[in-house]
Amino acid sequence: MATHRDQLESQLLWLAALDALCLFVAMIAAIVLRLGVDALGEYFLDKASGWAYFAAGILSANYLTGSYGLEFRLSRFNVAVNWAFSVSLALLVVGATSYAWLGGLLGRGVLALAVGIYSVLWLSVRALIYHYLFRTRAFSYRVLVLGGGPRGGELLGMVQNTHLRPAHRVVAVLEVEPPGAAGRSVQEPGWLGGIPLLRTGADKLNALIESLGVHVVLMAFEREEDEVRLHPNLRRLRFGGLAVLTPLAAAELYAGKVPLDLVDDRWLMQASMGFASPVTMRFKRMLDVGLILLTGVPALLLGLLVGLLVKASAPRQPVFYAQDRVGRFSRPFRIYKFRSMIPGAEEGTGAVWSPLDDARVTRLGRFLRRYRLDELPQLWNVLRGDMSLVGPRPERPELADRLEKDVPFYRERENVLPGLTGWAQIQYPYGATVDDARRKLEYDLYYIRNLSVGFDLRIVLRTLRIVLFGLERAME
Repeated sequence: MATHRDQLESQLLWLAALDALCLFVAMIAAIVLRLGVDALGEYFLDKASGWAYFAAGILSANYLTGSYGLEFRLSRFNVAVNWAFSVSLALLVVGATSYAWLGGLLGRGVLALAVGIYSVLWLSVRALIYHYLFRTRAFSYRVLVLGGGPRGGELLGMVQNTHLRPAHRVVAVLEVEPPGAAGRSVQEPGWLGGIPLLRTGADKLNALIESLGVHVVLMAFEREEDEVRLHPNLRRLRFGGLAVLTPLAAAELYAGKVPLDLVDDRWLMQASMGFASPVTMRFKRMLDVGLILLTGVPALLLGLLVGLLVKASAPRQPVFYAQDRVGRFSRPFRIYKFRSMIPGAEEGTGAVWSPLDDARVTRLGRFLRRYRLDELPQLWNVLRGDMSLVGPRPERPELADRLEKDVPFYRERENVLPGLTGWAQIQYPYGATVDDARRKLEYDLYYIRNLSVGFDLRIVLRTLRIVLFGLERAME
């Protein structure tokens, strides 16, 4: 997976170089505008360490938030949030180093100008690239699908996503003739969904693919023996510089999920070998605690306000609601929320999912749920170590036992700490069925396989959109 991703995104490395160029231009322009041309050389060299810290903060933050990579769900809001985070981190780095050295590394006027100029330059350049250039043929990836069956149709749907940047253009669907058939290449003997359908023998496969000038080959064989037979050809293509993706690798890269019908115990065991290191997990814990402490005062004040509203709406009822959930390694713990339902909501039904139009939810509760304000007390669960800010949402024991029987590998999500938000919550809409739980598990498995501090930051930043705009509530 990582190899495929690195190869596909290799041409995007110039985005980081372009970002650095925008930074350099902004620095030069800020000095000239503030101090004049005569002071340019002396000021720039004298403040070189400050500029280095500023640039490192910007570039590191953009890398961590995925600003240089493939986008399969392009969003202007996400771009704006990532920009705000990168600039804030850079200013924090410069401020911290200035305080540590008891001297200002950069003048405030010059720094403010540099931030403003860089922001205009980089946001404009990124908009130009992602919204215009990456949609053109010159900057798009040429894709070949090996196999014209149902699996090939699924992969076509992934790469023909109109939000995918750079755009992917499928130039042909190719079927390889079985052994014993005459080895030949037939140009356009048919069409599949408006795409040329070609056929060739294994002996002419590589030559035909090279003649099409493709960048990506998607393996969509219906039978494993057909794929194994062509492994020597596919390895030669890989060593020749093409990205050759299995259906599972393509689903991870283009849809951010691990389809359950493509995995088994052997794959899960191999995936666990590449799980995040203990150092990464410590940094993840530090990120959790750091973000909570950083936002602790406003979160506490907001929590007090919400608590007063809940109490005022029903003076005789409790403000908080506690519920058993399943934590890491299936260990139970108590989760805390602001009460949003009527008392005794499950007395007649037992543990059930809450539908979007749940009549048991109070009027104030609907507002709290829409903006996730009822989840604020769970910050205490994060501080205690029961949960993380990011991870699979913890399920109730009764529902988890039921889902274990109906959804394969459901308990795999319990190998990491549950989260206040998660990859599944920002990728999949609200759901309250077993099939929804199955689809969400595919995103949870992807998160576990790709767990990193940078990935957590991206999820936290993108969760802001859900909170600020009150989008659909994720499944509890």
